[in-house]
Amino acid sequence: MSQKRRQSFQTPALALTCIGAVLLLAGCGGSNDSSDPAQPATPNTPAPNNPGAATTTGVVIGSYFTNAVVCLDTNANGRCDPNEPVARSNNQGKFSLTGTGAAVIAEIGLDAAEFDPDTRVSKPVASKVVLRAPKEAPSVVSFHSTSVVQEMEAGNLPFDDAVQKVAISVGVEKSKLLGDFHEETNVAVKAVLKDASEEGLQRIRTAIAASGENADIRTVLAGAALTDRFYQTKAPYRAQQDVSTYEAAPGGYSPVYTQMVARHGSRGLSSLKYDLAVYNMWKKAQDEGALTALGAKLGPDVLKIMKANVLLGYGVSGISTPGYGNETQVGITEHTQLATRMLQRLPAYWKQVGDTANVTPRQIVTVTSGVDRAVDSGNFFIQSLKRSQPSLTSLVTYPTAPAPYPDNGTAVSQPAGTNRFLLYFHKLDKKVDLVTKPADPLYSTYIDSLAYQDFKKDTDLIAKQSGLTLTPEASSAGRVLLERLFTPAFVDKIANGTYSFANTGTVTFTSDDGKFSPVLNGDGGTTIKSLGDVGSLLYELYVISPAMKSEAGVDFTAYMPVAQAKYFASANDASDFYDKGPGMAEKGDVTHRMAQILVDDLFNEVDAIAAGDRSHAAKLRFAHAEIVMPLAVHMGLKGVSQPLPKSETFNYTNSTWRGEYVSPMAANMQWDVYADAGGKLLVKMLYNEKETDFKGECDSAKAKGTAHFYEYSALKACYGHVAKM
Repeated sequence: MSQKRRQSFQTPALALTCIGAVLLLAGCGGSNDSSDPAQPATPNTPAPNNPGAATTTGVVIGSYFTNAVVCLDTNANGRCDPNEPVARSNNQGKFSLTGTGAAVIAEIGLDAAEFDPDTRVSKPVASKVVLRAPKEAPSVVSFHSTSVVQEMEAGNLPFDDAVQKVAISVGVEKSKLLGDFHEETNVAVKAVLKDASEEGLQRIRTAIAASGENADIRTVLAGAALTDRFYQTKAPYRAQQDVSTYEAAPGGYSPVYTQMVARHGSRGLSSLKYDLAVYNMWKKAQDEGALTALGAKLGPDVLKIMKANVLLGYGVSGISTPGYGNETQVGITEHTQLATRMLQRLPAYWKQVGDTANVTPRQIVTVTSGVDRAVDSGNFFIQSLKRSQPSLTSLVTYPTAPAPYPDNGTAVSQPAGTNRFLLYFHKLDKKVDLVTKPADPLYSTYIDSLAYQDFKKDTDLIAKQSGLTLTPEASSAGRVLLERLFTPAFVDKIANGTYSFANTGTVTFTSDDGKFSPVLNGDGGTTIKSLGDVGSLLYELYVISPAMKSEAGVDFTAYMPVAQAKYFASANDASDFYDKGPGMAEKGDVTHRMAQILVDDLFNEVDAIAAGDRSHAAKLRFAHAEIVMPLAVHMGLKGVSQPLPKSETFNYTNSTWRGEYVSPMAANMQWDVYADAGGKLLVKMLYNEKETDFKGECDSAKAKGTAHFYEYSALKACYGHVAKM
């Protein structure tokens, strides 16, 4: 067989000839009888009901795909070849193949159809799709099974690890991932699986349509089905571990307290920056007739993103002020579900807290940075707690904010529940937060904040960050993106400096009801002066689109192939690494020592429990990536806290820092505290809801016989924390 023939992922001609013969005889896939059996596609293959013949049976789903070519991929090349067992799926999407022990391929061509079991409507397939299922689970061929196969191949992962990775990405328990989601009885789980399937199938359709006839289908599917989309710190939140797999506390210990620090949920763009600059570039290309077919779609998609951000949160209950920077529906759901899972993780504890609310009430202390999206996240979280367990309603409290200082005549009082020192320490302002007395407990945090803000002007830092989009690699990656959108002559004018663009101009959109029509002006501060600049700005639009699927309904994956997404993700992570992470070794701890106040607050809460003060049942803190990142570094979390020498430049080979792990949307650190009858305390930490170790030096503080529980007295000694008396 020729190499060209093996690379093509179109339905093999020989297989179609054989299938056609069978269809004439048996009407495979064409019957309206729900009992119509799946038919073998080649007359020289033993029929599935042949006595003694081992078979692989299953179903092909998005909707139920009927008349799809299904085969055992015995040579593991990702396609159906003429010498492989092959069949057509019937009108319920079911198939039966002679043989076992191989992965399954479903090639869904334009002669196939989709049957929706919810609406009972069948429609022709409009775009080709190829799906795969691993030999370990061949009975349901779906987008999710395709992702599992791609993860196994790309990362050389065992089957179970690949399933776990994909399940986390989708947001379901591992046991739910590879079933027929049309038969799922949990409505919420079914919706998550179905929505993710529809999004993934569309990515596959787009990828196949954009690839050539001779493209390697495994490479095409990798770009569409791998879970690593490189959204980094804009990645929508997914709990990183099933609650059912958490280590149980040692005998005699029960939960007595829990606390959390969480980033706000998925949001829109922070301001009118990337979108307007890219749109101005696109408009110039349109005016010059320099757009490709794909490029022609970019401008309208950018306008959708822009409009959605201008109006974001309008008419949504719980959003403080509509516009840029607000949480999206995805973000609201993230914190709503985060609260639900907190209750599910410690059900007996929360029941006890609620049952005794009128006898020995304990407080659920809630604190935010005071910024709208953090405040709103806290409110959505608390409302979810109350809906799930109404008995907790009266226990929610908002402590008084730190008071203005007598020697600061311009200080501004903050609403109850606000603590900028604790949860906005990267931007303390003398007009609001001035502290002048060294004896004041907040003085060191204030000074550390000023030092950090000065560091943002450091020449070494600026050189590191500004250089990220000026390298030959950045220029090359940017050119790949742009030449898919614009003519080479237009791209060259950006490359040689003839053209530059910025976020200048006035933008206005009106809500559907006509009552909200804000006018925004670009500030010109976001510029396009190089091919790398364009790539980085397109990347910013790409990573925000998943958060805005309800509001904008735009998928930017067509504009950002995986290879370029990975490159600009690395640049994005590099920027965060240098100014929010461990950074340059020569600069010391300037990027994260201001987080000490938050580390102290976590320990102080447990100190109170250790001293017998049970007035707090929980403390919930809502903040930002600029808080979560320094906290993770200052806590010394493994794989997060290692700086690099100034002589090196961050990349994915010399550092394990990854924004999607350190601070995805709604990133969180939670401490659960357990006590025995004698009052001895154990602490377990969850990071993004995965059981996580404290810093390596504290491994000796782990309770004997456990993997994740730490003896509190030894833990705080390891961190050098001293309880306040």
